[in-house]
Amino acid sequence: MMRLLIAEDDEVLRRELSRDLESHGYETAVPERFEDVEDIVKQGKVHLVLLDVTLPGRDGYEICRSIRRFSRIPILFLTSRDTDMDELYGMTMGGDDFVRKPYKMPILLARIEALIRRSYPDAGTEREILWQDFRLLPAKGKLCRGEREIILTRQETLLLSCLFARPGEVIRRVDFIEELWDNQVFIDDNTLSVHMTRLRGKLKELDAGDLIVTRYGQGYLI
Repeated sequence: MMRLLIAEDDEVLRRELSRDLESHGYETAVPERFEDVEDIVKQGKVHLVLLDVTLPGRDGYEICRSIRRFSRIPILFLTSRDTDMDELYGMTMGGDDFVRKPYKMPILLARIEALIRRSYPDAGTEREILWQDFRLLPAKGKLCRGEREIILTRQETLLLSCLFARPGEVIRRVDFIEELWDNQVFIDDNTLSVHMTRLRGKLKELDAGDLIVTRYGQGYLI
């Protein structure tokens, strides 16, 4: 299992990010002191670093440059800085990718998977998204429940990924549309309804036809 190091000074965000990544099939390492980041990387026990740019003491750019003196581990910057120069500077310091806050979890997961594929081509990146007794396999487009499984389209897989990433939270229709557009799936409000109807039909095969709840005028949730 891939283990990700999280260097983020916002305690609430750090805890939420760790929880979300673990629910999507990753292990996480969360150092209490940012001075320990390089030592953890040197131990070879993590496979990717999620590095906040704005940290107390040394900033993320300096830590990245230090890591690059001894390791090619993939480094993904997380930052609220939003200029092209910030992104360019991060890349010149040795970063591999740059995600701006506030980020959308499906997009961050896609960036992480892309880095892992490039950095560890023999490891495979199949991840499982677990929720209650369901197991979603995005790379294979499958949803499993016990010994049963259904095959999903790309659109249906992305919709369930969004819902599983935020259980109990109402996700607005416009947010679904934006998420899918970010993944190069171009739909409108009408086609979203069609995809939801087809997805619910497939979920009946797993005795889960009522899994997705509609909040009229608001959105959907599980």
